Amino acid sequence: MFQLLKTFITVYETRNFTHAAEILFLSQPTISLQIKKMEEQLQTSLFERSGKQEIRPTEEADFFYPRALQIMATWDDTASRIKEKENFREHIIIACSHTCGVYFVPAIIAYLVAQHPTVDFTLQMMNSEEVIHQLEQNKADIGFIEKAGRSETLHQQEIFQDELVLAGNPDSAYWLLREEDSGLRLMNENYLKLHNRNPHLIHVNNNEMLLSLLDQGVGQAIVSKLSLRKDSTWQELPENNHRFFYLMTPNHAFRDIIKNILASIATYLAKNS
Repeated sequence: MFQLLKTFITVYETRNFTHAAEILFLSQPTISLQIKKMEEQLQTSLFERSGKQEIRPTEEADFFYPRALQIMATWDDTASRIKEKENFREHIIIACSHTCGVYFVPAIIAYLVAQHPTVDFTLQMMNSEEVIHQLEQNKADIGFIEKAGRSETLHQQEIFQDELVLAGNPDSAYWLLREEDSGLRLMNENYLKLHNRNPHLIHVNNNEMLLSLLDQGVGQAIVSKLSLRKDSTWQELPENNHRFFYLMTPNHAFRDIIKNILASIATYLAKNS
């Protein structure tokens, strides 16, 4: 059964039997046979052929995919813990977008570590869209992001109102912009359009580098007030000066430890609201 699930997941993600066979080191006829067996067990069609090589998932496959990921994750976690036999420690992966992850999440992690001493945490930094993608593919358990997203398989909750400020040298001819998928990129671009400003642009894909440039007097940028140093130069924004941080979780958390961690996060937020 688990091999059939693994094959289904790989075919669903690649949309191609040949590519799936290469990834799983199986022959294409074997892949086709395993998908057929899965369809027979579920008594439904999972894929439609849309060309010589390409296939298209059915609505039933779209429904089944996140649940198949959860089944495989539960099995992998159970097998890993039984093999290790070391206090049956749990493992939680938390994915965070940059500003939220550096300046907001660490205090939550400190609380979680104290409350859950038998849990091993892995923290990953990426942009908001990547966090959502990791959660959808069950490669992360909990996410913190600063750019609202949409996903049919995830629950999104506002957990913090972040104040935005205009930082840097007000006389500079330069403006610093984060990468395309950054939560602050769009806010900076909207500000420039609204105020009819056309500065020279410097693109920076790392928030710490951006802040260091601002402290060196290079350019301006809209940033989170949380990220500023004590001696940073900044001014309040007259409009659009707030955004939210969001907690992202699967709609259905099957592992008890995830439910327990989420309960602890809720307790922390209530105490510090």
